[in-house]
Amino acid sequence: EIAQCLVGSEMCIRDSVIMPLYGDLKFRDRLEYITNYSVPVGWRSQYCGLFKAEVDGVTYYFLDNEYYFKRRGLYGFYDDGERFAFFSRAVLETLFYIDFTPDIINCNDWQTALVPVYLNLYYRHLDKFNRIKTIFTIHNIAYQGKFGFDFFRDLLRVEDRYFTSEFMELNGCAAFLKAGCVFADRLSTVSPSYADEICTPYFGEGLEGILSARRHQLSGILNGIDKKLFNPYTDQLIAKRYDKGHLKGKQVCKESLMFDMGLQGGADTPLVAMVSRMTDQKGF
Repeated sequence: EIAQCLVGSEMCIRDSVIMPLYGDLKFRDRLEYITNYSVPVGWRSQYCGLFKAEVDGVTYYFLDNEYYFKRRGLYGFYDDGERFAFFSRAVLETLFYIDFTPDIINCNDWQTALVPVYLNLYYRHLDKFNRIKTIFTIHNIAYQGKFGFDFFRDLLRVEDRYFTSEFMELNGCAAFLKAGCVFADRLSTVSPSYADEICTPYFGEGLEGILSARRHQLSGILNGIDKKLFNPYTDQLIAKRYDKGHLKGKQVCKESLMFDMGLQGGADTPLVAMVSRMTDQKGF
């Protein structure tokens, strides 16, 4: 649900992030109000407020619409399709009200998959938009944002020819994710091996055809951590620092974590951690 806008020059790269102003956002007191404007959503227009925050050298823009986003939680609601159709269109409308035009917009998952669709259908002819490129990143291809064709027509107001297997149709539905895969300039995913896997019928979830056809435009970028920041020998935030030659601190960290999590056990109790979604795809 994040659209990342990158602007490059010979001397610097400017990195901005655009995301919904969710009801659970923690640092609302740091937001600066910029302006508000109307965003087309099918045959109607909806309010959008624009806020900004600077955090660690990155500019974050938050798009406010209480009807869509002032809720507990991020997604999983009955009207998610309309919520993120609004957000995708609002991302592009926002570019009229901020002081730069990105070279690249990086869209993540089905929630922002309509950004490249809207860009090509409604904005590409404008000078401000005609050089923008889009990258669409797939984190888990099973989450596709599928909705009925009548619903999609109401939101997009485009010709029926776009609701075919060539553009958006997938298994009898209109799929946000497929639209992003068709309209984006480049595609990326979370590892080189996953990029290969999703081009096969077993892992492709019905999109293996379009992904295979665009394999030369699909890149896998391996997820990882910052080894300098997450270095247990220098990390000031853990209970006790350690390295491969001095492992006693690791036991202290384990005991501290078990205490914080309310877990019972002694020094010999194994502690297993897994960073993942609780889905069958991950092996649970």
